[in-house]
Amino acid sequence: MEHTKPDSGDGREQLHQQYRDQLSQYKSANASLADIAWTLSELEQQIGTLETNQEPDPQLARRISDLRRWRSTLEETVLRHMYRTEELMATVAQLRTALAHTIPPDA
Repeated sequence: MEHTKPDSGDGREQLHQQYRDQLSQYKSANASLADIAWTLSELEQQIGTLETNQEPDPQLARRISDLRRWRSTLEETVLRHMYRTEELMATVAQLRTALAHTIPPDA
């Protein structure tokens, strides 16, 4: 985050633009996280449904194994997205605070 003079109109506008950009990135990251989490939930349901099959079936066992690997990958992706979303949220909060402490150009 850049430091700007509190009474600088250009600095405030630049800070405001940074805030809008970071907020947009946060919203996108949050939406992506929701999509991945939904996919993970659906995958969990699919695995649970397949595991209830009582008959031994090699194809089914392979399918479940493949789905479990995919689940593992998605879990790691969810964690990465969660961390990134948290970082963006912190940056947005810092920028919001910085904007609240700057003097508007018309003051």
